[in-house]
Amino acid sequence: ALSDAALELFLKHGFEAVTVEEIAQVAGVSRRTFFRYYKSKEDVMVEHLDRDGERFIIELAARPLDEPPLLAIRNALIPAIEYGLEQPNLVRDATRLLRETSTLRRALMERRNRFEERIAALMVQRLNTSSDDYTPMLLAFLTRALNDTAFNAWYDHETDDIAGLIDNLMSRLYIIVSNLPSEFKKLSE
Repeated sequence: ALSDAALELFLKHGFEAVTVEEIAQVAGVSRRTFFRYYKSKEDVMVEHLDRDGERFIIELAARPLDEPPLLAIRNALIPAIEYGLEQPNLVRDATRLLRETSTLRRALMERRNRFEERIAALMVQRLNTSSDDYTPMLLAFLTRALNDTAFNAWYDHETDDIAGLIDNLMSRLYIIVSNLPSEFKKLSE
């Protein structure tokens, strides 16, 4: 109820114009109750904007450990993004608000940084390596880049074919990596 009331107010009046007190009043709760659930009004909005983040963690953790990392990322991203886009009009409106509000962009960035750490931890397990290895964090950054690029492509073109979109991005990634100079291969040996 709180997050729905907040989102409705943000979309109607703009993020900066809405106070925590107004959100609490519309939701029928006290200001104190609001702060039991959220640290700030930014947290309420970020929850709406990053629904797919937590879902991705769940999906990735459920993937078989013997599945190659990039395939696991692909197979976890598709259902996570589809879940995040279940209400496309709401997502589009919330994204417009995000693009107009720098404090929201910062809050979303902080939340996504925490998700990258969780993704890297899952990749440490999957790769059977240590946290000193840079590969898990590199895969976490790559995951975020794929997710953000897929979302921006959806936002710009509103396609329902999320699997096709992710596969297209993975194909582009393959082409990029395939065209690395041979000197890079020597570094990994």
